Amino acid sequence: MRAGDLVRFRQCTWHIKPKRYTDWQVGLLLEYSTWTKMGTVLFGGESYRVRGEDIQLHKRAKRKQKN
Repeated sequence: MRAGDLVRFRQCTWHIKPKRYTDWQVGLLLEYSTWTKMGTVLFGGESYRVRGEDIQLHKRAKRKQKN
């Protein structure tokens, strides 16, 4: 995943077991850190920090080809 990709993400609303999550939403990935496995997603005019296990690639952004 790279910045500019459309991703599906969900947020944890209840952190005690059993965990509860929101429904899957589609947003724009602004940043993804492989070191911390955290992503920043833009959705509804706000940015959210989401764990990597709660982010899925929905559609890749077009990228320029390297020759």
